[in-house]
Amino acid sequence: MKLVDSNWSRDEAVRQRIQTDLDTSMMVEAAAGAGKTTQLIGRLVAVLAEGRSTVDRIVAVTFTRKAAGELKLRLREELERVATGSEDPDVRGRLEDAIAHLEETRIGTIHSFCADLLRQRPVEAAVDPGFAEVADDEGPRLFAAAFDRWIQNQL
Repeated sequence: MKLVDSNWSRDEAVRQRIQTDLDTSMMVEAAAGAGKTTQLIGRLVAVLAEGRSTVDRIVAVTFTRKAAGELKLRLREELERVATGSEDPDVRGRLEDAIAHLEETRIGTIHSFCADLLRQRPVEAAVDPGFAEVADDEGPRLFAAAFDRWIQNQL
């Protein structure tokens, strides 16, 4: 499903489907600033409001720590906004529970998500259980060193 960021009305049906078709898995592809994060947050709130899941069973991955922090903050704000405005006590209760347990939601980078999986099964993954994720600023240097070793082996 592709969002076209140049015309809201053209995208309205797609945006509506993202928010309401909770039985369908989707991949949303759109340009920067098209509203992907807003749509994701709306969908997560809808899933939680309808009781289809709880925050401890939700995973949302991003590419940067900054984006992950923003996503969690915006999710909290939207949960609070919708809970406060809901006249349905069941919906309000589910959303208030989600807010209370928001720290159990796995919102982070794809790297942190993969690291969590590896820490759960270090023997099967054949990794040192005490491994640490590479800091953002170290990544390019380590990649260059690994690439240099690889290219030397290939040559």
